[in-house]
Amino acid sequence: MVLDLKSYLQGKVTDEVLMRFDICMSEALANLVLHAETKQKNVPIDLMLDLDGDILTVDIFDPEGTKAFDLRTQARALSEVDIMAESGRGVGLILECADEVEYGPVQNRRCLSLKFQARI
Repeated sequence: MVLDLKSYLQGKVTDEVLMRFDICMSEALANLVLHAETKQKNVPIDLMLDLDGDILTVDIFDPEGTKAFDLRTQARALSEVDIMAESGRGVGLILECADEVEYGPVQNRRCLSLKFQARI
């Protein structure tokens, strides 16, 4: 999925934005698959991508019924993560790489919204 999105955005955003987008999407989707607490294990992950002028926005929706969590309390400073650790950097990377991060309720679900200044 991430490769398809990157392919679509190629030439529409800078390489630097594309790299940050790749990191954020890979981490967000991995975290959703690994950590979302829901009774429905085989539901699709919904997302919306919008490139409006120089703002790239991607909204990633948790499956309905997923327990909410506080994004900021889950984040650890990247400097505090053991360099040999195989996990623990995801939310910190997202917060560092996206220009704006919001997480909250949207209708019956929760949405992680990531924004990037996408000027070419």
